[in-house]
Amino acid sequence: MKKFLLSDVKESSQQAAYLFIAANVLWFVGGVAGLDYGNFGNLIQLFWSFSFAGIILGFKDLHGDAIPEDWRQGYTMLAAVVFVTSILGSVNEDLNTSGIWTIVGFAIIGLGITSEGVIGNVWRYAAIIAGLFMMISAGAEYITGNQLVGEDNPIQFVGWITFIAGVGIGPLLAWNKKE
Repeated sequence: MKKFLLSDVKESSQQAAYLFIAANVLWFVGGVAGLDYGNFGNLIQLFWSFSFAGIILGFKDLHGDAIPEDWRQGYTMLAAVVFVTSILGSVNEDLNTSGIWTIVGFAIIGLGITSEGVIGNVWRYAAIIAGLFMMISAGAEYITGNQLVGEDNPIQFVGWITFIAGVGIGPLLAWNKKE
């Protein structure tokens, strides 16, 4: 247990990416099958929140000196914001967190743009598409109060898949290559 808690940034980021992918698969299976996870859904949300924040925390070391110091510090702040917003949004569904997710979408676009040579191009472009999708859909909800794309819309599935690919799989593969 101590080794798990004190693992280096590479191992922590890889573990976070695997957990992120697993949590998203659980949400996908539950959505397709129409499952109600009940309180287990809160646990999945907690794991998803930890994993997404863990992936973001690893970006500053994954990129190394390829990004300026303000981006490196920004990733730490973004990880905290993502974790708190995700948990608060799951506890209180009436809480409007779309403005924060708009900013996160912008940061994901930045991830895709700044990670040239670090993350493979396919995964970078997936991150850019996911960030655009998140920024536009969350931004529209923030401004109008209405969802631009409903939960049953197939385009939401495309945005979700690109999000998993660009934020989960891309960094995982980049960490696997990094020495």
